[in-house]
Amino acid sequence: MDSHDNRLDRMAELARAGDKQAYRTFLAAAAQRLRVFLARRLASKEDREDVIQECLIAMHGKFATLDPDRPVAPWLFAIARYKLADHWRKAGRQLPQTVDAPEVEVPAHELWERDVDILLGHLPGSQSEAIRLTRLLGLTGPEASRRLGIGLSALKLRVHRGMASLRDLVREDR
Repeated sequence: MDSHDNRLDRMAELARAGDKQAYRTFLAAAAQRLRVFLARRLASKEDREDVIQECLIAMHGKFATLDPDRPVAPWLFAIARYKLADHWRKAGRQLPQTVDAPEVEVPAHELWERDVDILLGHLPGSQSEAIRLTRLLGLTGPEASRRLGIGLSALKLRVHRGMASLRDLVREDR
């Protein structure tokens, strides 16, 4: 975990305790991390700022559900990936538009996120999306089922089957 992650975690902790200035600082620091994250994924500054605003709105709405015992960065980047995917869908893009940028060392949390993406890529899309919404973004079952346009029982079944498949994949990989 790098110092940026520690700062995000500390500001989130203070914000949960009611410190409004810490919350503003948290959002500003999160926005800056998102700018870096999105710089290689979106060429247009306007598009980046739009996606950042969507992320901040989602973070604000879900901040109360953030687990204080887990690091903030994976949650932040999961939201960013979903908002980026939403942006690409709205724009009708199949592949992300990237820009050339100097290579930088990849933080550990981004490697973890990539590994999760790879594992979820082995699942049917319906199971992968159900797991992303409930386990990574922290949506409740009713919220996720509404977003996917399916019943709560169907959502639970997708999550259950997907998690079982992931367990089997991880066991096979050992």
